Amino acid sequence: MTSRTTLLLQRELAGAIRARWFLVYSAVFLLGGVLVTAFGGADTALHGYRGFAKAFGGLVHLALLFVPLMALFPATAAIAEERESGALEYTLAQPVTFGEIYIGKWAGVSSALLLSLIIGFGVAGAVGAARGVPVRLLLELFGFVVLLGLAFVGIGLALSVVAGSRARATTAAVVLWLVLVTLGTLGVIATFVRWGTPEAVLVTWAFLNPVEAFRLGVVSALDADLSLLGPVGARIVDGIGAGGARLAAAGSLLIWASGPALFGWHRFRRQP
Repeated sequence: MTSRTTLLLQRELAGAIRARWFLVYSAVFLLGGVLVTAFGGADTALHGYRGFAKAFGGLVHLALLFVPLMALFPATAAIAEERESGALEYTLAQPVTFGEIYIGKWAGVSSALLLSLIIGFGVAGAVGAARGVPVRLLLELFGFVVLLGLAFVGIGLALSVVAGSRARATTAAVVLWLVLVTLGTLGVIATFVRWGTPEAVLVTWAFLNPVEAFRLGVVSALDADLSLLGPVGARIVDGIGAGGARLAAAGSLLIWASGPALFGWHRFRRQP
């Protein structure tokens, strides 16, 4: 990373810290940590760390709906907003390349997202560790949350480059998020039951969809038999096991985190 890219990263990170979205998202996860503290204890007393881990999983499932949005909004604005305001032209007038601007934007948004997750998620993690949840499990869950966020940072930046305006980029991002959530495992299961969709298609879609890949990774970490996922979990356990499910889910999220980001970088640096 060049010194110019580092300066762009610092500028993007400083802007995110000053913005309300950073404070709001951090506060939401802090609140989640408080709720885990309040409602996780009774379950822990009865069932040990595993019961508390499942209560802690409630916060992770909040992340399933919330983290994509907290990644998409700043990512879609990162380039499209500066293009609309004319700030991008001013930046390009400096001795800096398209590629350096894009990498600085990606690194800045990703760093702000990671910092927000550490602040909020760290509270719940500290509570879980104090109640006996293994640190390895907490780190594994946090890793999936980070991968989910980075996947949607890449998607948001790609849309920010391709779309003509911030409004269009944001709209496309929200529609995509809704489609991925709506066509999640439960929706596909309904289709499978009604129209006889092959199980292999259902399992494949679960890993291709980043939202469902995240859910599979988290549930397989908390519940080794994947019973919470019904026929999908049963098919996966029979095929590759819970450990294989976590690896496949992590691989899917890594592809989503890198693929759209690289596509956006390629398109942005080729612009005239």
